[in-house]
Amino acid sequence: MTSTSERGREGEAQAEGFLRSLGYRVVERNVRVPGGEIDLVCLDGPVLVFVEVKRRDGPSFGSALSAVDARKRKKLRMLAADYAQILAPQARFRFDVVALDGKRTTLHRDAF
Repeated sequence: MTSTSERGREGEAQAEGFLRSLGYRVVERNVRVPGGEIDLVCLDGPVLVFVEVKRRDGPSFGSALSAVDARKRKKLRMLAADYAQILAPQARFRFDVVALDGKRTTLHRDAF
């Protein structure tokens, strides 16, 4: 039996490989900023991409994408704004979600 945090790390590693296969360059993983954590910070060409990774092994709690609700999106916007203000104030950025539903991996580009 694996813990939730172990499954989360496995999901993030899977998402990282998936994004690399699509040409993303992973800049940082599990970035801690005041107020929370950003799963992945990537570059897609010149665009800085903040990636939220959600994993659902079964349908019991809904889809992985549905877990990125309005409260989560608001928090991610705040965390990304803090990150960008300090490390990349001139960067164009967007938010992507990698949804891992069972064996299916889906990229939701510019998700919010």
